Amino acid sequence: MRFIKQNIFLIALILFSFGVLAVNLKINFFRYNNFDFGKFDLGNMTQMVWNTLHGRFLYLTDYFGTNLPRWAMSHVDPILVMFVPIFALIPHAMTLVVAQLVLVIFSSIIVYKIALLKLDSKFAAFLLGLAYLFYPAVGYLTAWTGFHGVTVVIPFFLGAFYVFEKMYKENNFTTKGLALFWGLLALTMMGKEQLPLYVLVYGVFVWLFRGKKKLGLSMMAVGFLWFFAAFFIIIPKYAHLRANGYARFAESIGLNTSLTNDVAKPNYFISRYEEFGDSYGEVMFGMLTHPGQVVRVFFGGDKLDNLAKTFVPVGLLPLLSPTLLAIAIPDFLINYLTTAGGIGTSEIVNHRVSMIVPVMFIATIYAVSSLAALAKTKRYFAILALSFAVLGCNIYTTFAYNNPIYLWLTQAIEKRLHIKIAHAKYDTETASVKDLEVGTVVRLSPLENKDRECAEKVVKTIPSDASVSGPDYLGAHLAQRETYAIFPALYNEADYVIVDVFSRKILTILDADVNLVRDVVGDMVRNEDYKLDMGCGNLFVFKKVGPHGKDKLLPLQEKFEYAEQVDLEIFQGLTVVDFKLPEKISRGVPGKVNLVYTKRTSTSLDGYFLFMTFVNETTGEIYQVANLPSFGITQPREWDENHYYIEHLEVAVPKFVDPGTYRAFIGMSNIIRTRSLYLGDIKVL
Repeated sequence: MRFIKQNIFLIALILFSFGVLAVNLKINFFRYNNFDFGKFDLGNMTQMVWNTLHGRFLYLTDYFGTNLPRWAMSHVDPILVMFVPIFALIPHAMTLVVAQLVLVIFSSIIVYKIALLKLDSKFAAFLLGLAYLFYPAVGYLTAWTGFHGVTVVIPFFLGAFYVFEKMYKENNFTTKGLALFWGLLALTMMGKEQLPLYVLVYGVFVWLFRGKKKLGLSMMAVGFLWFFAAFFIIIPKYAHLRANGYARFAESIGLNTSLTNDVAKPNYFISRYEEFGDSYGEVMFGMLTHPGQVVRVFFGGDKLDNLAKTFVPVGLLPLLSPTLLAIAIPDFLINYLTTAGGIGTSEIVNHRVSMIVPVMFIATIYAVSSLAALAKTKRYFAILALSFAVLGCNIYTTFAYNNPIYLWLTQAIEKRLHIKIAHAKYDTETASVKDLEVGTVVRLSPLENKDRECAEKVVKTIPSDASVSGPDYLGAHLAQRETYAIFPALYNEADYVIVDVFSRKILTILDADVNLVRDVVGDMVRNEDYKLDMGCGNLFVFKKVGPHGKDKLLPLQEKFEYAEQVDLEIFQGLTVVDFKLPEKISRGVPGKVNLVYTKRTSTSLDGYFLFMTFVNETTGEIYQVANLPSFGITQPREWDENHYYIEHLEVAVPKFVDPGTYRAFIGMSNIIRTRSLYLGDIKVL
């Protein structure tokens, strides 16, 4: 009882931290099950840990389908090795996420300890620990970013600072204490390649403002050497692996490499600072010789707003502790001096803000102490008032900036999440219509561009030892393998190729023609080595089986003449003039559907795609699948008026679809408008 009374504020903070953890667990597991975590970045992190466990130290598959060590992708974050033992016990991507949640959320205790050490008030320390948990950026780090090495080292840096300040206050620098201090600094530097600079700048503080010259110089030397090794030796040395892999990828899909030559640079991210130069030396020289441009870029665009969202929650107090705030200079420069558009490195929703957070709270605590000292005899009351103010600012801004943790609590997000994650789609009204006539046009739901139920089923069909090329959003679920490339990388080499007809990630990153995806899909349809294993929604799974007698006739043919059998307009003048449905389709065995279209009018079909919908006439459950030939060979927007287009479809109904009689529809959609034409019934066995 005495222990509880003496530590009531710390216990209260721990309990509150557990509450925050519980909400975060719910949000993060929902996001995982909703396929919001993809290969970048949780899948990559999981794959590195899994590969390390299997003898390939921090290896992963990069953007372009090359298996290489992490530093070949211009990142050095060996902190991941620390999670290999726990991953060996619980081999799941969410193991890493949960570990990060625990480390970041319970850093509130270290914030409490630092505040108590500096302010000598348990109540004030409690208030500042709570403020940390309400800090908007912390909410985004825990709810939205999955897992990153730079985030999980937050408690290690806070711990190192606490250990040093405690020894300094007690004037007792023990061997054990210094060993712990250096160990925590080493863990911090393992979080990301620029973090040794934090130790370097911190070393300046220790030397100049704590009078520990030898220790400070040692920190500066270690920080500089580690940083130099990471940026100027390790990353450039392995860059050729990325460049060579990219060259192979570009050749495989016919991409003009001259348009994306930044991929071959010693550091993949150097192009983000291209207004200052094209190399390390040029960028640093450009920044030093153009201070006006540095100021313009640092405060340009939405960066002032991002600065406000970083400083306002703590009442701008870190500005009163410039010697401590300076420790975060490396990330402020890296995040705020990017000149490439659309990256958002300075936003509080981005994991790159991670190490700025602990520095902000350390500087805030010391600013509170400095301001309170001005009150002299009323120092204690000033500390409480300022701590309350910091907490108040954080509570206000956590809602103003839509901190997802507290937004979840206050706006009943759970209910909305359950609606969003609903799996199977139903249309009982269409299923219940009696004597539905062939040619009837109805408004069924459009084909989803990320069908979660289909994705879940697809993941379960892929063998654990198979190499895969697939969409980014399946990457976290399929990361525990040696090779998972983002489609279209390795589309002609992987054991399984998962085609998402809406996938654009790699080509968007490279600013390349997104029509290349269509061309690659067309190659997959024709490739004699790949057999369609299943199709579901926007996903098609092709299995590499070798030559198997695939029909060499293109599954989409253009004709100038055709003997029309029917005249059934779907929408916008696109008309079905003949079709053939199988009477029966066995689940897991591709069935043949033939369709013949003509375009009666000159109306543009730009943006439209074709898909099949099957509605169970008993239950109303819907199964949908995109039409691959009219996507991957010649799309409706390219069709000429009064020409005929014969589409031969392979419909591979997955085994998870219930057997029964299904009403079959051919649909066209541009997502905004969707129309579906009834063709008849098919029995699914």
